[in-house]
Amino acid sequence: MKRMFSEVEMSRDVAIPAKHFKGQSPPHQQILTRLLQDLLHEKACREHGFYLAITALKSIGNNNNNDDTSQAQADVLTFPVSFTCRTFLPSRGNIMIGTVMKVLFNGPNGAAPAVLISSGPLRYAYLSYLKMPDYHFVPAKSEEEEACFQKDDLTKIAVGVVVRFLVLGRRFKVSPEKRRRTDVYVLASVDGDDTLGPVSLTGCDRPYM
Repeated sequence: MKRMFSEVEMSRDVAIPAKHFKGQSPPHQQILTRLLQDLLHEKACREHGFYLAITALKSIGNNNNNDDTSQAQADVLTFPVSFTCRTFLPSRGNIMIGTVMKVLFNGPNGAAPAVLISSGPLRYAYLSYLKMPDYHFVPAKSEEEEACFQKDDLTKIAVGVVVRFLVLGRRFKVSPEKRRRTDVYVLASVDGDDTLGPVSLTGCDRPYM
């Protein structure tokens, strides 16, 4: 089974407006800050998943621009940076724990009822009622109550409940923005294993996340 967490070596060009330096050599801290901002915006990539943290800075090269560049290019200095990054990518067969963020009576585009689970940087794990056998939908009876899925023994999957689930698959969504941003979504299941489903946290009356 593929590990969800990895330590990968990466390299990329970091672009910084030349006016920020005022003729001085660019400090490494400013280049590193811009690299962190770029990774935060991009969020993830298909190959490695979510970017969690830069764990080591290998090298920062010299400005790639040369004397033949246009004025527009000269206004932006580009530095090749090599670094290692801790990443997170759920794969089919992985077991995860997350918190139910929303109960959907009608899923997206008329899909079956489901819940959305959040786990760390993963905002949307889609758990359909088809993948939580023995649970039935219980609508909210008043404004104070929330809809949930419940078993005959009164075990509930509801907003705020911590759930252990199996990853069935994943997909990527890339935003159409000029600066690319990638997000990761997974299909979840609590079917076929007694260890899957709501998690009881000893000594705590509130869900942990």
